[in-house]
Amino acid sequence: MINDTQKLKAIFSIACLFIGSLFSQTLHAQTNDWNTWLSVELTKDFGDKFKAYLSPQVRYANKDGLDEYFLEAGMEYDLFSFLEVGGNYRYLINERQTKSTEYFHRIAFDLTGKYDISRLEFALRTRYTNYDELENNEGFNDATLRYRLKSEYDIPNMKLTPSIGVELFHQLENKEINKIRYILGAAYKINKRHKVELDYLLHTYSNNDRKSHILALEYKIAF
Repeated sequence: MINDTQKLKAIFSIACLFIGSLFSQTLHAQTNDWNTWLSVELTKDFGDKFKAYLSPQVRYANKDGLDEYFLEAGMEYDLFSFLEVGGNYRYLINERQTKSTEYFHRIAFDLTGKYDISRLEFALRTRYTNYDELENNEGFNDATLRYRLKSEYDIPNMKLTPSIGVELFHQLENKEINKIRYILGAAYKINKRHKVELDYLLHTYSNNDRKSHILALEYKIAF
């Protein structure tokens, strides 16, 4: 039987390899963009299986200032203890430096499978969206499937929950994986209803050497 100490060592080793991969990606990049995402998520549980949420977010590109902002509303439902379905709608305002501001309506549908090993949780999410960011950062693709594998570890007697993950963006029209998102972060539980989450995201693109580095800070409030 694997004890908690062995699990922590294994997680630490995986995290080190993951971080090394991120730095390797950065060193080989010809262009690095730096961005900041700030958001608040308001959630409400309706029984044990259904949850709804509302989340405003602003995104800054460090070289250009305010890049885009949106309001997102969604819901999640537990079909089984290991399977969740969900969906959301996002109204997005996309600021552009060289042309008029763009407005978008984005919809997304999720199917998420979960598996726990003691305090270690794995979640595999498949998401369909009607568009996603283009590689040149000057517009959006059409329909996209996204495949995300994320793992969280509930450290005993601590309010901090670290996480690592990776997400593939499959552009359906061109039938290719055009973007990969690497995720490294942690959530801190302030109390029963308040939580803060900080993530570092790295976007790599299949057809150019641009890399996007994102620091995402989110404050979560449960009602």
